[in-house]
Amino acid sequence: MLVTLGIITALSTMVLAYSRKSETVSNLIREGDNMAFELRRVQNQAMLVLQQDFGGDKKVCGWGIYIDKAILSQVPQDKFLLFADLCGTGESSGNNEYDAGEESELVSLLNGIEIFESNVYSITFIPPEPQVKFYPDIGNDNAYIKIQLKNKPETYYEIQVSEAGQISKQLYGV
Repeated sequence: MLVTLGIITALSTMVLAYSRKSETVSNLIREGDNMAFELRRVQNQAMLVLQQDFGGDKKVCGWGIYIDKAILSQVPQDKFLLFADLCGTGESSGNNEYDAGEESELVSLLNGIEIFESNVYSITFIPPEPQVKFYPDIGNDNAYIKIQLKNKPETYYEIQVSEAGQISKQLYGV
């Protein structure tokens, strides 16, 4: 009876350990899909309207996603920002990148997931096509954003955006 109980305990422990590992990878996949969805959402917003009121006399010249500049210096982040690039008369208005005051929505990643690398910190879709602008400008390269598990950095998810606006994603290290 004790041997049977020991075998059942050992099997239960292995199943629980495997399910926890599977859960964290599932969270990474879910967050990668969510980030790709948010990119498609701002792209669709740029296609739906040429200019949209953003309160008062402000008009929207584009929609985008912003990742903190600290990413370029390899400081992991657990959130990103959706923004509306506002037209206007100021020097930073309608400049195809994020500026303070253009926030639309703050999106936080699940606990244990972080953005650890990106070659841009701003991707903007400009209506009506939409045209895609990266900041900083990366020439003819695709923009990429990589998210990873904090406790398992060899497993990561990469989202790429081409100059034509095509959004693709790939899971690595599983």
